[in-house]
Amino acid sequence: MSAPWPPSNLNGVILIDAASRGPGDPNMKSRRISLALSALALAAASFTANADILFQNLGTSAPPASIGGHAVTPFDQAAQAAIANGTYVSSIPGGPNGSSVGISPTAGKRSIGSGWATWSHGYTGAVYTDYESTQVTLTLPAGTEAFYVYVEPDPFDIFAITATSNSGATSGGIMVNGSAGANGYAFYSTAGESITSITISSSVDFAFGEFGISGGTTCASSGYTGTQLTWCQNICEKGYTGATLSTWIRRWLGRWHDLPYCANTTPPPPPQGG
Repeated sequence: MSAPWPPSNLNGVILIDAASRGPGDPNMKSRRISLALSALALAAASFTANADILFQNLGTSAPPASIGGHAVTPFDQAAQAAIANGTYVSSIPGGPNGSSVGISPTAGKRSIGSGWATWSHGYTGAVYTDYESTQVTLTLPAGTEAFYVYVEPDPFDIFAITATSNSGATSGGIMVNGSAGANGYAFYSTAGESITSITISSSVDFAFGEFGISGGTTCASSGYTGTQLTWCQNICEKGYTGATLSTWIRRWLGRWHDLPYCANTTPPPPPQGG
């Protein structure tokens, strides 16, 4: 006698409707997939398992080609060079597939030698600062598995700067020199988790820039088009929660019978047996 087909489990949430029938039932193909409200909320968060996000100190050396086994792509400098120095922005372009990094509070774009004096390892591109904030939060593209950013204090002296991911993984206070001492802060996942934000803090204001990323999947880069692209964005990239999010996921499941990239899981096949 075959064992019953186990329900799919995503971060501990049962996805198969309790009314679904076993593998021997002729109506098995018509089983309905439903999500509890708790599963709907988890879907929007990309089902992040935060405990497995780790920190790596890059020091003042040039950024590596990989972080924690993840190949990382530097942000395109041309996209940032197109922003006039002194322009305040809430997002920074240049990521793969047209992705960007959100920043809060807004910061002004500067360039090394034009608005910001020094950096490290010969970098001369764009950096961002408002010359007063001592804490900045970076919001990362959905699906980010590794990310780095360099930071340098404003005063020409040595100060502790800390970076903390949404998971609570932290660099601790790293002493960074404000004279040609920009330090790299990197976070990476170890089991497919997503990094959603990084908060940088210090006792003094600072500039940040020179980003690199791995992952950063978007609905567009996943190949969705037309209605499917719009609905995917509503689920994964618009920040909807509660009843609105539930509605869009139910619509998606009713039409395509699976989940979009930010919440994708593949149910195991039914066991063979008799």
